[in-house]
Amino acid sequence: MSEPTACAARCPHDDAYCDNCDRLVGLPGVHVIDVDRRPAGLVVEVESPPAVMGCPTCGVVARSHGRRTVTLVDIPCFGAPTRVRWRKRTWTCPEPSCPVGVFTEQDTGIANPRAMLTTRACRWATEQVRREHASIAGLARQLATTWRTVWDQHRADPRPRRRRRVPLHRGYHPRGG
Repeated sequence: MSEPTACAARCPHDDAYCDNCDRLVGLPGVHVIDVDRRPAGLVVEVESPPAVMGCPTCGVVARSHGRRTVTLVDIPCFGAPTRVRWRKRTWTCPEPSCPVGVFTEQDTGIANPRAMLTTRACRWATEQVRREHASIAGLARQLATTWRTVWDQHRADPRPRRRRRVPLHRGYHPRGG
């Protein structure tokens, strides 16, 4: 789908993005353009709105070079595994002496570069392991992805891990006292 769509006939916007859909999905900086329920789960297609972009190296105003679609694993939604198809903008730097050439938009609020999970899916999985003592295999089943994908994202989490305190039994001291 090349153009943004509105939700049902009750939506007050005819040709614009639907704010209700955007709030429901809750990914900052992008708009929902399509939602598809498939047997394997939900597929939510999002894109960032048109905007002016400067080259990250030289600062010259870049030209649009189209879009590239990246599929990310997101947290389960409405009891179904969810995928986010992010239509990322690509840009080209018009400055001949600039070494960058073509570059793609990045937004760590949605996903880290080259990540397979959204940022919120990474946070959710890490919290499930830490607070609920969920297994990586169980989380992989809920996300409908592989064990390795969840484990790699969990290990890459920069937040410090707390050591579990083991309660001491009455009358027992680790040093024999």
